[in-house]
Amino acid sequence: MTDTTALNEITVTRVLDAPRAAVYRAWTEPEQFAQWWGPQAFTTDPSTVALDVRVGGTWKATMAAEGIGEFPFTGVYREVVADERLVFTLVDPNDENVAARAERGEAEELTTVTFADDEGGTKLTFQQVGQVEAEKTAEVEAGWNSFLDSLADHLTGA
Repeated sequence: MTDTTALNEITVTRVLDAPRAAVYRAWTEPEQFAQWWGPQAFTTDPSTVALDVRVGGTWKATMAAEGIGEFPFTGVYREVVADERLVFTLVDPNDENVAARAERGEAEELTTVTFADDEGGTKLTFQQVGQVEAEKTAEVEAGWNSFLDSLADHLTGA
């Protein structure tokens, strides 16, 4: 079997029509996080969300879509700078290769989200670095764009 993974970086930037503190709270308050976490057409039951937003704290959330299934995610916060930056790991326990990837030290994706003022709104930069299979990079990027569409809708009350 050929190893098709390589260290890849996915970066998505979005300007959101909300103050930086509000965007940060959407990432750090469980009630808000549950309202937008997941691609459009997915929902996240608030009972599945736990965010211990501090260095070394853990997080988890399970998104679901009818007819598709449930998708839990977990991780650990590595850096927390209020209203400016979150750095955390992201693990997808449903990944069919998660056990093998964990043995190689590749199960965690490192995610960095930065928040900056931008003409009355917030420039959010999302970066994920990890062992994403090359042929899945575009799919993963499209997924994160859909997550950020859900976040934008949440922030504008759409």
